[in-house]
Amino acid sequence: MDSKINYTAIGLFVLLLGLGLAATAYWLVTGGKQQSFTPYVIYATDSVAGLTENSHVLYRGVDVGEVKKIRIDDKNPGRIRIRVDIDANVPIRADTVAQLRPQGVTGLSVLNLTGGKSSTPLTHRNSKGELVIPFEPSIFSRLEGGLNDTMVKIARISDRLDQLFSEKNVATLDSTLDHIDTLTAMLAERRSDISAAIIAGRKTLENTAVASQSANKLIDQSRQLVQTFKQSIQGLDATLKATDIAANKVSAASDNTIAMTQTGNQTLNNFNQRTLPVLDGLLSQLQETSIALTRLVNQLNDNPSQILYGAAPIPPGPGEGKTSASPNQIAPSP
Repeated sequence: MDSKINYTAIGLFVLLLGLGLAATAYWLVTGGKQQSFTPYVIYATDSVAGLTENSHVLYRGVDVGEVKKIRIDDKNPGRIRIRVDIDANVPIRADTVAQLRPQGVTGLSVLNLTGGKSSTPLTHRNSKGELVIPFEPSIFSRLEGGLNDTMVKIARISDRLDQLFSEKNVATLDSTLDHIDTLTAMLAERRSDISAAIIAGRKTLENTAVASQSANKLIDQSRQLVQTFKQSIQGLDATLKATDIAANKVSAASDNTIAMTQTGNQTLNNFNQRTLPVLDGLLSQLQETSIALTRLVNQLNDNPSQILYGAAPIPPGPGEGKTSASPNQIAPSP
């Protein structure tokens, strides 16, 4: 008797069993809770060795997300672009920073978030509008970098020490020590001279101190002299101001004198041009009249009878007739 097998039922049973196992696994992984995640971007500036996709993202040691993608930033090859998904309920603040931290001795690393004391939420975004969490090198990266720098510096110091203690420098150092020995011996022989020089130097310093005191006194006297000179200059300024005022007054008086002189010159010119010619004519007439009066007085003094008989006839000159009578002859009275 042949048994009949229902392959459809078997397939359906296997499918339902697989879905149940998948749901159980998801429930075990997620704890039976539905979570929402917020994507963030982190730009690492040092090595991210040990960090892989699906690596955990911790917030002060608490698992809050995972790494989704790691690649070199195409805009800046000097940094690594890490995309992470973090639980939306985790408060990512403006002072939150991400650090790379090794996980045990497995060689793997995780991203650890620190900070979060600020009350301001993270708002910084890149050109694509993605929220960016600042990255800070871990203590191990700093130690590694510092160790490398220290080794480089130690190598440089070693090279310089090799150059310093070369055969040539050692020979030079030996020669310098010999010279120092010779100089020490010479100084020992010249101890008395050095002592005398020290005593002389001490006296010189004392004299210098005395000279310095004298110089200070001289400086004080110079200051007093300068103060007196300033006062004298102030008095001289006042005198100069008074002199300027007097000079202005003298200038004004001089201007008035010049104006009066110009007026007098104009009057004198008018007097010379108009009055003097008239006076000259009058004086000429007065002089002629005076001469005539003088002549008349002299004639009267010589012959007073002229008043009665008139002037004596003028004697005829040579060749003149005696019969011609003088026109000025006065006929005798009968």
